[in-house]
Amino acid sequence: MAQILFSVIIVSYKKLDILIDCLDSIYKYNDIGDKLEIIVVDNSPEDNIYNYIKNNYKDVKILKSENRGFGAGNNLGAKIARGEYLLFLNPDTILIEPIFQFAIKKFEENNNLALFGIKLLDKNLKRSASFSFVDGDSFFHEMPIRLFLKMGLFVDGKMFLSGADIFIRKKVFFDIGMFDENIFMYMEEADLTRRIKASNYKTKYFKEKSLIHLRGGTVTSKSSAIRERLRSTKYYCKKYNIDFNKMVLHQIRYHKFKYFIYRIFKSEKCKEIKFYLEILKEYYKTSN
Repeated sequence: MAQILFSVIIVSYKKLDILIDCLDSIYKYNDIGDKLEIIVVDNSPEDNIYNYIKNNYKDVKILKSENRGFGAGNNLGAKIARGEYLLFLNPDTILIEPIFQFAIKKFEENNNLALFGIKLLDKNLKRSASFSFVDGDSFFHEMPIRLFLKMGLFVDGKMFLSGADIFIRKKVFFDIGMFDENIFMYMEEADLTRRIKASNYKTKYFKEKSLIHLRGGTVTSKSSAIRERLRSTKYYCKKYNIDFNKMVLHQIRYHKFKYFIYRIFKSEKCKEIKFYLEILKEYYKTSN
């Protein structure tokens, strides 16, 4: 039996079709053969995903779990992982090129490198949000991030990588206490980045490699997602003594500015921005 070097961990919830596409892309671009293992943690209330993977992907380890969130699901997968390195991968991602030899090489070249991410593309192969500022408490953080993304400029300690693809050393992951399970969804990456930085390890972004990250959802699901993000952000701010209300206020100002610009150009995005603004204002009022 070959020594496992890389463990891919995927937390799934309800959507079997995107999970199949994700798994198939991993098999297609697996460039380390049997040194790779795949672990799926199924948080769905139904058993259809668990049964399908069990019957059709014999070498995938699948665990059934109650839905305790993104972090808790990934922690569960990490506990049974045999690889020296872990890749926490969203189920709505699709590999488009080999990445595992590249990842191993990057870790071996720099013993102080704990975590890294690669370039994210949307379904049209256009640049997506691969990273953001750790503490987006400034009105001006929102605007230059687009320039940083375009140029592929990642600032270690000031930015955090998207949770869609997290390459990390397993030892470091366990040493810093894994994902904080008090965070159900969103802000796990920022929290992880802070703890890695506090342990004097490095995080990096490599634009040489890329994968597709699909996004989307109904207005209802977007509303739930925005509220969940705000709840997680509030917890994160309390944990690190950051002014949550100030952060939300900056978001409101930024989106008002954005709405004004889009109205001038009669953009279809005005409705979406207005919807987001209403939720932000509602949350700001209840937090004061």
